[in-house]
Amino acid sequence: MALLPPDPVYTIRNVDNVPVYSLAFNFLPGGLERLLAGSKNGYVYAFNLQTNRVQQKIQVGQAPILHLIHTDTQLITQEKGGKYKIFELTNRGYEEDVVINIDYPGFCRFEANTKLETLYVPDNDSKIHIYNFSGEKLGCLEMDDKTLKLGEPMCLKFVEFPCDRPVLLAGYEAGWLLLWDLNTSQCISKLKTQECPMSVDYLLEQQKGIIGNASNVIQIFSLGKKDLGLAHKMDVTIKNPGINRVQTRKDGKVFASGGWDGHIRIFSWFSLRPLVVLTEHKQAIQDIAYSTEKVSLWNAHIMAAGGLDGAITLWDLYNNKQ
Repeated sequence: MALLPPDPVYTIRNVDNVPVYSLAFNFLPGGLERLLAGSKNGYVYAFNLQTNRVQQKIQVGQAPILHLIHTDTQLITQEKGGKYKIFELTNRGYEEDVVINIDYPGFCRFEANTKLETLYVPDNDSKIHIYNFSGEKLGCLEMDDKTLKLGEPMCLKFVEFPCDRPVLLAGYEAGWLLLWDLNTSQCISKLKTQECPMSVDYLLEQQKGIIGNASNVIQIFSLGKKDLGLAHKMDVTIKNPGINRVQTRKDGKVFASGGWDGHIRIFSWFSLRPLVVLTEHKQAIQDIAYSTEKVSLWNAHIMAAGGLDGAITLWDLYNNKQ
């Protein structure tokens, strides 16, 4: 390894000692800096990053919060079992505005185009539904060719190319990675992967993506400049199998994987070599998030990781140079 493992700048222990399934940074007007954590018990905990204490505890439901995002004025949550809720942020707090119910037992996280206020929601029978933030169904992504057995959706990644061409990368249970054109709802290209993809991310600048799965291999793929064809590029082998999450840092220099072994592995996007392994967590990592702005307490962009051990670790991997 090129670097010695650093220590986290802070470790938050979940106040109710429950596993953490999802994370999202939230920067509100007036300088309020928060980290939102969706937990197994159906609550979203809002941690104030100036005190690292719980500022707000929002009961969403009874099931684990698999995914959440926060726009300027809305909190959107996904509960295990297929219930999606959109809360409006008001002067009185969060008020439930929209509920979308889909009978979907899987763990695939929704994706969103926040600019167009559109949700891409996984469902059974290889379907991905499209809703607006008002809860109105706009369409569905599904293959015309029924002979291609995809299995259930496992992971999604929204990408917007220049010239307003939005696409959705979707990994499926049978090991397929599909690229959907969201303007036409048609599949542009597909790639058969080695394993069932558990998480996918894509770096537009390098035209390359990463797939995490149940094996000890991270797959690197590319998208053709003209035809947007998916192609396998190479494999990156790690020590222990099982990856729940892959996430690229906002500057595109590194990406991280969150493993079943509780390890967070940081890789260089340029060389695709491992830089450091962070071993603070004792159980599987469920989510990794990067702050879009500097957190004032550390004057740095921060990476957060949460997992089944109920801990949330905060990391400064920029070394305060940016």
